[in-house]
Order: sequence, then C-alpha cells, then structure tokens
Amino acid sequence: MTGLVFRTTRQMTAIAFLMALAASPPANAQMKGSFSDADANHDGRVSLQEFEAYTTNRLMAANGRVAQRFKQMSTQDQTERLQRRFDQMDRGHKGYLDRNDWAGT
Repeated sequence: MTGLVFRTTRQMTAIAFLMALAASPPANAQMKGSFSDADANHDGRVSLQEFEAYTTNRLMAANGRVAQRFKQMSTQDQTERLQRRFDQMDRGHKGYLDRNDWAGT
C-alpha cells in the first residue's frame, strides 16, 4: 500500500464537504460536515445564518480548488451562493435545515 496518503477524519470530512459543494445536488448534503457542529445554538435546526457561518469558516480554512474559487468571490457572491445552496437543501422550504435536510434524505 505504498503511495497511499492517509488523512485524518477531519481532512476527509473537509474534502467530502468541498466535493459536495462543487457538485451542489441536495442529495450530497450529508458530505458537508457535521450537523451538530453547524447547529451552533443546539436547537436541532440550522438557520441560514448558522449555515453561512459554518460553511464560510470551513471554506476559508480549506485550500482546495472549490475553496480557492469561493475565496476569490466577492462577499455578495459568496452570500448568494450559500443562500442558493441552503435553499436547495431546505426541503419543504421551512427556513431552516433539520437533520433530514442535512442528510439529503
């Protein structure tokens, strides 16, 4: 197994998250990291503000292709992109994400 690069779970989660953001279908939402981490106030719901903060922090800390493209966007474009993604994930248009939305089920 020489030549394989072993990554930490956190690195693999970040990679999966970036791949999901690039692909953007709601079915890949489960790859976006931890629902519990995104739910900052632990009310069982991820608001748009929580989603934006969580996603932006993850992308700003990453160095992959998707993260680099995100960093090059204007703040307004970043916000619009995250809003569209949130809207795609928010099944039933409740105004928040629950665990089912996050998992893409």
